[in-house]
Amino acid sequence: MLQVLPQNISNLIAAGEVVSRPASVVKELVENAVDAGAKSVVVSVLDAGKTLIQVIDDGCGMSPDDAVLCFERHATSKIASAEDLQRIVTYGFRGEALASIAAVAEVTLRTRRPEDEIGTMVEISGTQPARRQPVAAPSGTHFAIRNLFYNVPARRKFLKSDNAELRAIIQEFLRIALIRPEVAFKLTSNGKEIHNLRPAATRKKRILDIYGMNLAKELVEVNVDTSLVRVSGYVGNPEDARKSTGNQFFFVNGRFFRSPFFHKAVCKPYEKLLPDDYTPAYFLFLETEPERVDVNIHPAKTEVKFEDEGMIFEILVAAVREALGKNDFTPSIDFDMKGAPDIPVFSPRDSNGAGYRPPRMDYSPLFNPFDTPSEPLPSELPELGATEPALPPTPGYGRLFEEESSAALSSLIVLQRKYIVTPVKSGMMVIDIRRARQRIFYERYLEKMAERQPVRQQSLFPVTVQLSAEDCLTLLGQPDLLARLGFDIQDFGGNTVVVNALPEGYPTSEEEVRRCIDQLIAALRDDTSLEDQHHLMAASMAASASACGAESLNATEAQLLVDRLFACREPKLTPDGRRTLTLITLEELEKKL
Repeated sequence: MLQVLPQNISNLIAAGEVVSRPASVVKELVENAVDAGAKSVVVSVLDAGKTLIQVIDDGCGMSPDDAVLCFERHATSKIASAEDLQRIVTYGFRGEALASIAAVAEVTLRTRRPEDEIGTMVEISGTQPARRQPVAAPSGTHFAIRNLFYNVPARRKFLKSDNAELRAIIQEFLRIALIRPEVAFKLTSNGKEIHNLRPAATRKKRILDIYGMNLAKELVEVNVDTSLVRVSGYVGNPEDARKSTGNQFFFVNGRFFRSPFFHKAVCKPYEKLLPDDYTPAYFLFLETEPERVDVNIHPAKTEVKFEDEGMIFEILVAAVREALGKNDFTPSIDFDMKGAPDIPVFSPRDSNGAGYRPPRMDYSPLFNPFDTPSEPLPSELPELGATEPALPPTPGYGRLFEEESSAALSSLIVLQRKYIVTPVKSGMMVIDIRRARQRIFYERYLEKMAERQPVRQQSLFPVTVQLSAEDCLTLLGQPDLLARLGFDIQDFGGNTVVVNALPEGYPTSEEEVRRCIDQLIAALRDDTSLEDQHHLMAASMAASASACGAESLNATEAQLLVDRLFACREPKLTPDGRRTLTLITLEELEKKL
């Protein structure tokens, strides 16, 4: 039997679509403040918005009657006819936000118009009727949202950690602050100031106020005007692309939106400029006729539909490509890439024009001068294809060296500093040095995390790294995990951290440390179980550590690497499933000869 749902139940259903987390409340209230013509917006949250969300603005305010009516569903001043839906230029327009928020929280509203002498306070909660009374209040509007989801315990139970919810609030806050540089915005959490943005003259100035002046050198201006759409804004320098996402923004007619389709358009011109898994930063502002875009296809209004989506895709590709071309960004050579050119080794000449090897100092870590003389240990592994005759035996340093050189070290060949080649019964085995190191470091980090005994290497000069507020919260939000991994990272204030120590094997140069921190943030953002997080972090750390220290290997180091690889639980694969070694049989060799 059909029945019409009571208003309190229909409001709860609507709240499930519009208000999914504290960040949704911040988004709706800040958007309403901007629509009200505010020049200053202050957002304060307590316990990541679960306990309290306050939004204070100096906009036009509301009359006493409107202050009560605004909590009714579909009460709006921005839509009067069906034709208005085709020309939407404001944020809120459906009148669902305040009704949905009031259905799942305790709401107090204080508001006053500039022409009124006295303000109005309205208190409303769940199914309770609104209570109105006159109060003294400054011009503008002040919302206080307490005990979010107090009457929907299932929804409150499934909220994420305070750190994750606060990051979501910062994201929504910044999406509005970026598009409105003329408005002052302030955000505090538990009394701590996170952002205090003064009015900015340009969008670029607002971007730099948020993300720091270091971003200035990364930004490349985009400016293309067509009859269909105008594209302006900035894209990132390819050299400064990062593995972690977070600085990718699309706006259309002053509204933030997500679009995986347009994201591909922006990334397409970078295809030969960036390694895999790296994403450029971009802040792109699209302007088109309101009739050509539908902003009402998603409850949270974060997805939009364009009438000429395919053509805009091509315009974006051309606009980004033109911006990169004007700045002379060309593909750089990646010498780890398949098919990279071989660079010949310079060979000095003597006076007769004959080639000779420059003298090289080398030593063996196993040298013991008190051992009985015997044959020497080869000082260096031969390169593949070497044609020089072996040196005649000379007095050496003991049987230990003789056995190692004849058994293992002499059979290993280091090929172009990238591979170790060694004979086996069925042919020969080729080991990728970098991937082998990645597997070794991965299992070592997992073991140390399980034992809670990280092996740290202290930096001689601590490195300071400036981050965005969101990235800083991500990095500093799990100090126990960072300590177990072997990191010593301290808060320096102003969204800046100091890296004092890194896990064993990590590069320590300033540039590499910054890159490692970026990869660490990307790994920490994944919301997984603790065990999965350990595996994810170990894999990320191993990838970073394996990138350094493999420039050259002597005989002992190569043999040690092979021994450590085959001592691993899974020596044949890297943590991400790539092969660390391959076997080439005699039959395969014979077919190629």
